[in-house]
Amino acid sequence: MAINQLEKIIVNESEQWIHVRGKNINAPLIIHVQAGPGLPIIAEANEMQKLLNLEENFLVVYWDQRGTGKSFQKKADTTKINLKQMTDDLLVCTNHVLQKYKKDKAIVVGYSIGATISLMAAQKDSSLFKHLFLVGTDTDIPFANKYAADFAINKAAELNNHKLMKEAAELRKLSITDSKLFQRRAKLLTNLGGIKSGTKYSQLLMATIMSMIRSRQYSFSDISRTIKGMEFCQDALIPEMNKLSLFGKIITLDIPVDFIHGKLDGIAPYQRTVEFYESINAPEKRFTGFDHSAHMPHYEESDKFASLIKSTF
Repeated sequence: MAINQLEKIIVNESEQWIHVRGKNINAPLIIHVQAGPGLPIIAEANEMQKLLNLEENFLVVYWDQRGTGKSFQKKADTTKINLKQMTDDLLVCTNHVLQKYKKDKAIVVGYSIGATISLMAAQKDSSLFKHLFLVGTDTDIPFANKYAADFAINKAAELNNHKLMKEAAELRKLSITDSKLFQRRAKLLTNLGGIKSGTKYSQLLMATIMSMIRSRQYSFSDISRTIKGMEFCQDALIPEMNKLSLFGKIITLDIPVDFIHGKLDGIAPYQRTVEFYESINAPEKRFTGFDHSAHMPHYEESDKFASLIKSTF
């Protein structure tokens, strides 16, 4: 690696961590904006490099956002965990790395709610960005919440699994308003193939824990901090997210954009994202469906995912 640097930076009066790595410091710069709410990404750097190897062609920034992973602070202000603040944080973080590494613009790869935040940031100040890759974008969460409930009911019925059918029926009656219910639904959807195809919740959870244990950038105290940050961010953000729809709010983008979406996605409806894609204007836009993926096509069909990004530049 020409560069493999962990750095603490100040972003809008908040201490946050980035991990920058790549084989060529002069290569185009990519910023990963993680899924969530509350999920870190620095600990995933090794696995993402193994699967995607973007470091071969790009200078790659892994960023634990406000309240997540290494960036979680015990005295964090819950009022600062909101979509507007996280959008502003992305702009400041991007500006920092552009100046430090002497780049004109950044390529952004956003995942789930991270894709939504990336869209909001590009709409607010497109001058910092060269291209957006949006993965499993949350475009209409009120619609998606109903879709996820129906998905769970239908998939459990297809499997004729009475235990999962009962769980899906119970969750369908509840509003997902806090981290406990959010994780309960995530467990059910994962076990029904709607988050990462072919992977059970226990496997996904263990992979997340192992990625932190194996990461040289994470200490053991960071693991505990990460778990607390997940709950903290979810409790703060979910009520706002439950009202979020991008339809009619983002109509025009000034930069090229790629939408990437798994056709098996159980939490961010594929067809609803197609409808949003068709509703916006951009200098260049492209929608790529991943036939064998749910909500994590970068892990489920990693070769296709990496080729799509690399072939664009």
